[in-house]
Amino acid sequence: MESVIESFFAALPGQKRARALRLRDIIIEVHPKIVERIKWGNLTFVYNENNIASVYSFETISYINLAFFKGTLLPDPKRLLEGTGKGMRHIKIHSEKDINKKQIISWIKEAIKLNAKDKG
Repeated sequence: MESVIESFFAALPGQKRARALRLRDIIIEVHPKIVERIKWGNLTFVYNENNIASVYSFETISYINLAFFKGTLLPDPKRLLEGTGKGMRHIKIHSEKDINKKQIISWIKEAIKLNAKDKG
């Protein structure tokens, strides 16, 4: 029986799937307590029961998004994060070259710290 996470990836077309899997590999290697769940139909990364990031896409677009739940609080001097909501921000991943591993790791580490502050 296919898990809901496997189903999420299986539903993505080839290149989107490859980029989503690459993001997943980067994110889960940051910290052993990061777990993945499907929430709101999206692949969501959770640390200590707090949502920190999400990978999602829509059939009508050619890219995938990597969203950060507390994106407005993340350092972003190059203004890579997009969005206008109260807290969430995202980056669009059109191709493999849009995946900046060093930057993503930095944002994930900062998202973990932000969640630790909320607990504390």
